[in-house]
Amino acid sequence: MLVLAFDTTMASCSVAVYDAGAGKLLAALNAAMAKGHAEALAPMVQLCLKQARIGPSQLGRIAVTIGPGTFTGVRIGLSLAHGMGVALGSEVVGLDTLTATAAPVLAHHDRLLVVHAAGATGKFHAARFTAGHLDHGPAFVDLDAARALAAAPGTAVLGTAADTLKAAVPDLVRIPGHDLPQAAHFIAHAAGLPKREDYPQPLYLREPDAKPAVAIEHVTTRPAGAGDLQTLSRLHGMCFAEGWSADSFAAALALPGALALVAECDGAARAFVQLRQAADEAEVITLCSEPRWRRKGLAKKLIGAARELLRARNCRRLYLEVADDNRAARGLYGKLGFTETGMRKNYYSRAAGSAVDAIVLVLVP
Repeated sequence: MLVLAFDTTMASCSVAVYDAGAGKLLAALNAAMAKGHAEALAPMVQLCLKQARIGPSQLGRIAVTIGPGTFTGVRIGLSLAHGMGVALGSEVVGLDTLTATAAPVLAHHDRLLVVHAAGATGKFHAARFTAGHLDHGPAFVDLDAARALAAAPGTAVLGTAADTLKAAVPDLVRIPGHDLPQAAHFIAHAAGLPKREDYPQPLYLREPDAKPAVAIEHVTTRPAGAGDLQTLSRLHGMCFAEGWSADSFAAALALPGALALVAECDGAARAFVQLRQAADEAEVITLCSEPRWRRKGLAKKLIGAARELLRARNCRRLYLEVADDNRAARGLYGKLGFTETGMRKNYYSRAAGSAVDAIVLVLVP
């Protein structure tokens, strides 16, 4: 199978062509650029195919990075990949930029951490790999959370924020020369990804710096299924530094009484709630909304749908726990009808060994 891969998510534009059957890289191009990806990508693809001496119709697979990265850059790559996939009838697969960055060195390090600077936020996009497998992330984290991910002895680090993290954690092993995803470096990994029937979607772990006005007219809720696991993981990573993986959600939703509801608007899943019921009581495990879609009624819509579902399942009470210092969340849950019913002392850990009480709230479906 002949594979074309490209990346436009960060400060470079790269293209490669690979013969998966022979395990041979046929051609590769890479150019450093902070902007101009839209103008550069298509000509680079044409030139790379010419250098590989193949035509577009011979491609069996197209691989593209899906983010996190610059919002415009992510869209540029995905748009071309989708268009070529439709026009050529080729498979299209996506991989996140952190895995793409790690790909050339995954086999050489038992503990590997990729950290990229997340724009001008002062925070990071991070993913941790153990024995070649992703075990945390991709996630949007602050420096304390990044330090925690780097705590295991012998951890190696790479990425655009690797030097920043190494300054904070001197014992890290710094891997040079692979701080940006490059198609030539990740194309062999992409060739081995499982085939997917749907087209890859952008992976955003934070809000765009420019926040357009968003009007919500049509919101639908539905039960989450096996096809939503990556989406749940993506949304959870936007809301929590220790975001859960798709495998974690699969395991959690396989438990007796577990269920999740997704809220969709503007053609995509924007929020979800995960619940677990035991006898006539249920608890909210987690409730997440994509940051730029908060304060627009999605949580209210989800809790309303959850109440109807639990009522039909003869559930009498719905519980949740919230940190005492999380005033925004406590205000939201109060508006949704939850009332305080108890407290768990020192339930949530905080930096420097401190702890915060958990407030137990209840809602009668």
